[in-house]
Amino acid sequence: MAKRIRGLGGRSIGGSQKKSGQMGELLKQAQKAQEEMESLEEKFKELTVEASAGGGVVKVRATCDYRIESIEIAEEIHDEGLEIIQDLVLAAVNEALSLVSEKRNEETSKLTGSLGIPDSML
Repeated sequence: MAKRIRGLGGRSIGGSQKKSGQMGELLKQAQKAQEEMESLEEKFKELTVEASAGGGVVKVRATCDYRIESIEIAEEIHDEGLEIIQDLVLAAVNEALSLVSEKRNEETSKLTGSLGIPDSML
């Protein structure tokens, strides 16, 4: 058994095998969580969301790593003013980014739930 030394304030320092075993387990869990998060980041590159504006005349597809893959503008609004088209594109992009955030939170919650780690820890 390890020798215990009295520290300042009357607390013992050293000598606890139980604490080092718990610390080792925590480190293993942290490493597993880090590996899972790296895997999830790769998955985000493949996950896509779609958003639209103006009743579907502007469509935006984005990956969950916050990259816009495509923007489609229907022929029927090509004669509209530039300002209207810009507003619709902006609305669709903002909606797509919002959906990306929701999807990322959902997938991250699945991961943290399976690891027993609060979302705030990652």
